[in-house]
Amino acid sequence: MTNLINWNPFREFHHVTNQLSDLVYNGGRSTTNENESTEKCKADWIPAVNITESESGYRIDAEVPGVKREDVKVTVEHGKLTIQGERKFESSAENDTLHRLERSEGIFLRNFQIPDDADSDSVKAEFKNGILSVLIPKSESSKLKEIEVEIS
Repeated sequence: MTNLINWNPFREFHHVTNQLSDLVYNGGRSTTNENESTEKCKADWIPAVNITESESGYRIDAEVPGVKREDVKVTVEHGKLTIQGERKFESSAENDTLHRLERSEGIFLRNFQIPDDADSDSVKAEFKNGILSVLIPKSESSKLKEIEVEIS
């Protein structure tokens, strides 16, 4: 079975230390790159994802509450699935006092390696109740087939 994400513990450690640094020095506003790949891109926040596999394919569910459908883009290119977009909040009135800012806004970007047994030409996405679901079917050639072999 092929993994959707190439896990690198050093990248994870680097990400956690950068998040802590952002929290201390920037009030939680990210200045780091959360790309799963080696590309350079500034991401302001990172949507959480669940990745599941069934007999028919893979499913990536990304939490993107407060993001409009037209502000999300899903692309497949060179074996890589990219989910990107932007969450925008309306600014409060000028005379309002902001006491706490915990909700992240700004651009986001996530990249995932598509497994070899997936049909990247048939990827579909759904958007409902703040969840973006990307469905990646497995190719017909990768599905297990039972072949009866005659024994002589």
